[in-house]
Amino acid sequence: MAQETPQSIAKPKTRTNVRQSKFGCFTCRLRRVKCDEAKPICSRCRKSRRKCQGYPIGAPSNSQARRDVTVASFSLDELGRTISYSASLERNQDKSRWQALACTALAEGFVGMRTGPDVAFWTRLIPQLTHSMPCVKEAAAALGASYEHQMLRRRSSASKFSALKQITAAVKRLQDDVVLLPSGPVPVFVACVLLACAETLGHRNTDALLHLRGAFAAMSLGQVPAAKGLIPWNDETSYTFQKFDIQIASYSSGGTPPMWQSDNIEDLQDLKSRPVTIETAEKALIRYLHTCYRFTSQAAEYRYRVKATQRSCLMMEQDRHIANLTSWLSWYRRGCSSSNLESESDRLKGHVFQAQCLSALIWVSTILNPYETAYDQYAVQFQEIVEHVEQALAVNKGPSSLPIFITGIGMIQPLWLTAINYRHSKWRSKAISLLRRCGREGPWCNYVEAASTEAFVRAEEGAYLASVRRRSQTAEMPFEISPEDLSEKDRMSGCSLLEVLESGDGSKKAVVQLTKCRDMETLLANANPDDTSNWVIWYETCELVCD
Repeated sequence: MAQETPQSIAKPKTRTNVRQSKFGCFTCRLRRVKCDEAKPICSRCRKSRRKCQGYPIGAPSNSQARRDVTVASFSLDELGRTISYSASLERNQDKSRWQALACTALAEGFVGMRTGPDVAFWTRLIPQLTHSMPCVKEAAAALGASYEHQMLRRRSSASKFSALKQITAAVKRLQDDVVLLPSGPVPVFVACVLLACAETLGHRNTDALLHLRGAFAAMSLGQVPAAKGLIPWNDETSYTFQKFDIQIASYSSGGTPPMWQSDNIEDLQDLKSRPVTIETAEKALIRYLHTCYRFTSQAAEYRYRVKATQRSCLMMEQDRHIANLTSWLSWYRRGCSSSNLESESDRLKGHVFQAQCLSALIWVSTILNPYETAYDQYAVQFQEIVEHVEQALAVNKGPSSLPIFITGIGMIQPLWLTAINYRHSKWRSKAISLLRRCGREGPWCNYVEAASTEAFVRAEEGAYLASVRRRSQTAEMPFEISPEDLSEKDRMSGCSLLEVLESGDGSKKAVVQLTKCRDMETLLANANPDDTSNWVIWYETCELVCD
């Protein structure tokens, strides 16, 4: 047998035409493909929609070998055009990474959450303005830095400081543009919206609201005739702006939508004569929701003032809003049954729209009723909300390349309303479970709302179970609690998130204010229902588990 000589032993093949690196992500190493080492997620994992499992210890903090930041090609409008947004957005690599991350995160979202105008706005206009407008560049970098710290769990003091520093730089850059509007109101509006998103990701919702109010003020200065105070609602860009407007009012029960809208909205008879399309349905619903939330912000002041003379006029207007929402719901459902919607995505959007409509219908129907038991008659609607959201989330089971963050109204508010006001333990549990799967929707945070709702339910149901034990030592504990089990005096009245506290190690806690009426009849007889002597108010601190 011939012995092998050193010359006959094959040498391992080594590629000499590429840069060698040992710091590729674990996912690419398992797949045995070349990793471009982009941070926070490499391009191969993002394009193949795989979960990037991170980088080994010692990997560079950013992709030093690749200065150009590549953003995935975004799907545009119905014309089928696409753009490839691949450029070096800034010489500063951190800013480039943050800007690319912001554009990518805003372009993604749950299936069925956006229609054509939304897709065009977030996947065309935002990247273009980020590339060309300095104020939008800085604001996009601020959003990316905040997103990286909060959503990608970069829980270090340096990461938090970088996000706050970039937000400050963006505000400073925006100050001159707000006054002069050198390129018109739209870039300023977009920059303010991006800053609001950056603030709300850090749970600073008061600061976010200030940025949004600045955005609407810029639109008023640049587009709106001062004499009439009108906003062009037929424009597709302003149509997207309306959703920020509604988000403000839906998050705060006393908040008024800042955008002015004429009361001459589309007549119900004209709507019924038109075929159902997803764009027509959403535009009509957004207008109805806008006028509805403007009404509820005014009517909320008279919820416990049953002797006020203004209530009679408010009740007449309340009936009109109930009729609008009910008619939209029946028109949409009748149209869906007679003519199939074009795609599965359209049907999923329909589930989200119906949940939003049902939520607004319940809220406006009970806004002038001081009793918590008034919600019991809407059991069917509450159950439909849970079912619609369940179907919408069923197709979003797969892992997303980035954690979900959307800016407009979505599914959290209907689920929150259900979990708080529908006193059925089974459906409450389902609503809270679905809440945790919803991601972030503007100021609504899935794990924060779930934790605060659980605190509310524990306080309400715990007090009821304790009273059952006191009444009878031998009584069995109920397996399920239904609305019939809880009388008015057993029910809580309110749940408000005060602040979210973040410790140095990245753990978070939420401070929640819980409210209960001492005696409803005494309250209604009191000329000043806001008197704190009518209420039991206490605070709970909830540990937050970031899903």
